Amino acid sequence: MKTIRLLPCVCIPLIGASAWAADIKGRITDADGEPLPGTAIQLVALPDTVRKGYQMAGDNGSFSLKDIKPGKYLLLATMTGMEDVSRNIKIKDPDQKIDLGNITLHESAITLNEAVVTAVKAAVVAKQDTIEFNAGSFKTAQNSTVNDLLKKLPGVEVDADGGIKSNGKSITKILIDGKEFMGDDPQMATKNLPSNMVDKVQVVDRKSDLARLTGVDDGEEETVINLTVKKEMNNGWFGNVSGGYGTDERYQGSFTVNHFNQGNQIMIFGGLNNINDNGFADGGRGRFSSFGGNGGISTAQRLGIQFNVGKDEIFRVGGNINYSHTDRISRSKTSTQNIFADSTSYQDAGSRVQDKGHNINTDLRMQWKIDENNTIDFRPRFSMNFRESESQDSALLRAGDPNLTKVNRSINARTNKGKNVQASGNLIYNHNFASRPGRSFSVQAQYSFSNNRQKSTTWSDIIYYLLKEEDGNDDNELLYRFIDNHSWSNNVQGRISWSEPLGDVKKGNFLNFVYRINYRWNNADKLTYDLGDPDNPDNFFPPMLTEVPADAILDNTLSNSFRNDFFTQEIQAGYKKVSKTFNLDAGILFSPASSKSEDLINSARNIPERWVWNVSPFANMRYKFGERSSIRATYRARTSQPSMNQLQPVADVSNPLNIVIGNPDLKPTFTQNVGFHFNDFRMESQQSLFAMVNASFALNTVVSKTVTDRETGGRTTTYTNENGNFNIFGMGMISRPFTNRKWRFNTRMQARYAASPGYINGEFNRSGNLSLSPAAGITFSSDIFQMTVNPNYSYNRVSNTLPKQANRNTHSYGFTSDAALYLPFGLELTTDLYFANTSGYSSGFDSKQWLWNAQISYSFLSDRSLTLSARAYDILGQKKNISRSNTAMAIVDSEYNDLTRYVMFSLTWNFNTLRKKGKGPNGEDMFGPGMPPPGERGGHGGRGGHGGPPPRRF
Repeated sequence: MKTIRLLPCVCIPLIGASAWAADIKGRITDADGEPLPGTAIQLVALPDTVRKGYQMAGDNGSFSLKDIKPGKYLLLATMTGMEDVSRNIKIKDPDQKIDLGNITLHESAITLNEAVVTAVKAAVVAKQDTIEFNAGSFKTAQNSTVNDLLKKLPGVEVDADGGIKSNGKSITKILIDGKEFMGDDPQMATKNLPSNMVDKVQVVDRKSDLARLTGVDDGEEETVINLTVKKEMNNGWFGNVSGGYGTDERYQGSFTVNHFNQGNQIMIFGGLNNINDNGFADGGRGRFSSFGGNGGISTAQRLGIQFNVGKDEIFRVGGNINYSHTDRISRSKTSTQNIFADSTSYQDAGSRVQDKGHNINTDLRMQWKIDENNTIDFRPRFSMNFRESESQDSALLRAGDPNLTKVNRSINARTNKGKNVQASGNLIYNHNFASRPGRSFSVQAQYSFSNNRQKSTTWSDIIYYLLKEEDGNDDNELLYRFIDNHSWSNNVQGRISWSEPLGDVKKGNFLNFVYRINYRWNNADKLTYDLGDPDNPDNFFPPMLTEVPADAILDNTLSNSFRNDFFTQEIQAGYKKVSKTFNLDAGILFSPASSKSEDLINSARNIPERWVWNVSPFANMRYKFGERSSIRATYRARTSQPSMNQLQPVADVSNPLNIVIGNPDLKPTFTQNVGFHFNDFRMESQQSLFAMVNASFALNTVVSKTVTDRETGGRTTTYTNENGNFNIFGMGMISRPFTNRKWRFNTRMQARYAASPGYINGEFNRSGNLSLSPAAGITFSSDIFQMTVNPNYSYNRVSNTLPKQANRNTHSYGFTSDAALYLPFGLELTTDLYFANTSGYSSGFDSKQWLWNAQISYSFLSDRSLTLSARAYDILGQKKNISRSNTAMAIVDSEYNDLTRYVMFSLTWNFNTLRKKGKGPNGEDMFGPGMPPPGERGGHGGRGGHGGPPPRRF
């Protein structure tokens, strides 16, 4: 901490209580030295946080708090649109007259006459559409990544495959200081960036690129994570090189090279491993996921570059280019309870799949601000994917009678080889009229193309135990086929929008108009050929054919060649209100659309041209109660059309056990979405509260209607419209430190109820699914020790109006815990423990498991840049990968193979050009990103450092 001591003041003794009181005054300014009148100034006593003074800064930004008794205080300065400043003040001498002078709202630490003043950061802050986490309050191990940091944040979940969710919403992008990083691949960013570069993690709900650029809502929203970078990490080279080898021939190697300079970012990355890490760079260090994921064991290689360069005010270009290869082997076993109106059936299945893929992806973005009134945004994308797979599976279906009578048995073998090419470009031009502030005009042009071709060979052996052949044996069906799937599509879209202010633009009233036209045409060919004798044992594992064999016979009943055309127009009108405390965006959307489909092989499958009119109202309201409290309400309705597969009236019999017939009379689905969000942050207590409720209601939902043949076990499915589909989700979260700031408590509650109409063997059924998931956590963080404990519980209830025996309750409970001990001389011990127990699953799928990981690491060299570590995973060998799926038709329990116990020995070199400078930009010693000097540990993240910038409006 940097300290400054003022010269002692000349004190004149006073008579009475004021002789033991002090005055504090100062002046609040912005970064340019301009005064900030209206800034709220509060003084609270510590540790009880009782307010002792309050004042609004005057016209020249000045404030004065009088008659302050000796003691410890927290001075708070807050203002809309500016960062908060909080200062700890310790007054030791009586009759002090403390003049703070000019204080900008983004300064770090200052020390005054006998009064030590230190910036204090809140662990969690809720601000309008942003939940902000102070990264320093969540300690991570040496060489950890952003992915490890995210796992420690309340309400943030990282699943087994690296997918990220915050409060139930999927994270679609990662931003670095407001700039996109790795496009639509968040885990590539989180697994390749070091956690110690991050100052704040901001979870932001924002509108689409188009809406943010033009100011006109297009109904598209996303949740992103913005990482603000520490000042000392924002100008130089840094990165790491890591390699490791372990038991069971496990290995991992990776490197990242980053160059950040004045807002420009370049990262080169690469790696390879066989520890199920497709994002690399964390060495499999993350905690085990509880349940779910696709399982399997994979090897992967990846190489790429990410960049974002230019000048924000003129021209900027960014994007990423990367290549990856994966090879995954997955084994699974599945237990399915099929639900009928008067009975049930049971199916046990197993499978093995090996899937290989090569992927090349390019995602670029160019932004040109021609002048203050004209902007161009262009985003081209290209991808090429090659995939090969081999699979074998078997299944046995039994009736639900006391004897569990066999119904059918199937054995299948498949090979598949495919190639997919996609390219697109999106251009947006926006113009603001200088002659009429608030008036704007925008044009969007978009084109996309895709070409996907897959060639597969299948062999199937199906026995129907309840059907007999003429010789009295069980009916047996053998199939051997080659299928050539080829689809390609084109999409062209144009959009214009106009925003017009009503009266004085300062009053914030606007009318918005949008017209969009879209034309999409695609071709879908599926050619099915019967091959040679399926009785030939050589065909059980079919070869991977790339061309149609000469003796193959085209099966017209299983082949089609569709030409589909879709034409859509949208006309939108809306009203927008913008003010300091209240925002409103509301309107209505009219959308006429047409579609038609032609089958060049069988005209009976043609779907004639059909027109539909969709009407979709929308509203978005936000009201601010104060500097840190707001409520948001949203309403949006959408109309969606059935797919062509759901409309085609001809049976698809490519799978004899699952025949599908479309319904050309299906109606569009009308879905209404309502949401409420509330957040509140109290600076005095550092308490953050966030709550939300989202609900959706659908009319004319397209649902499956399946009838099962009791003799064969085969199913025939068609589609129909039903009402009564709705989903409600609620979540609340609170985070607060104790009086002793080394302890922090957080808790959250999630609840969801979903009602789904459907059919059980042709009879109507309504399924309800209730889930409750309370969770809590407590964290202790000091200079040498950190520990977090998070107990959790999940209750899931599935009910069906038909039949009663299908109702089932499941319970999952347990906890996660992690701890780290920071010892002298660069030694660090870390461990995490996970316990989970379940009940209510099918026999053999209830699980009780303890998962324990531990690591010891030693960092050496003068700057602690080289780290040797030994990490043990699943020490107890109890890891399982189990998931459950509940629908009105079936309850499915699945278990996949997964990576289990092994030990990895690794060597990691962290480099940072700033460590050579001796001093950082704020005068602090620089011994590498997040590294203390030799023999020392850095202070815990709860204190110290600058307050950071306010949340960006991304």
